[in-house]
Amino acid sequence: MNKLLLFCTCLVLVTSCSKEGKIRRKENKLIGAWEFEKVFYKRDRALFRDNITSDFANDVIEFYPDYTATYDDYSLRAVFDGAWNLIVDEDDAYDNSATDLEFFVDAVFFDFLNHEDFSVFGSIDKLNRNKLNLEGSDRFGKYTFKLRRL
Repeated sequence: MNKLLLFCTCLVLVTSCSKEGKIRRKENKLIGAWEFEKVFYKRDRALFRDNITSDFANDVIEFYPDYTATYDDYSLRAVFDGAWNLIVDEDDAYDNSATDLEFFVDAVFFDFLNHEDFSVFGSIDKLNRNKLNLEGSDRFGKYTFKLRRL
């Protein structure tokens, strides 16, 4: 019995510290409904960023465990189905003493109204039980999304 308990403890420790364990924990934190709290956009070479939160007011993204998602656009009164994926970039330190993982969320939604798909892609700056901060960019500038869990 003691050997089984020791084996299970070691297995949990090895899994929780591994890259796969970190990815799984990050995915588990991401799953759920998120409402846009603040959204900023800064054009390239601009001095200040614009607060565009009103464009996303009351919009909700929900991530499901089966890697599907929905985007509830309050202003259009429409819900768009989609899929999401967590992308991991392993960034090695210059001295090879440690590795750091950078996480990106990639969600694609299918627009049945305009027949054009749209996506949310960004690096995860902060993710905990209640807050999700993403940074994304387009050809002209950079978005900062601050979401809160519902």
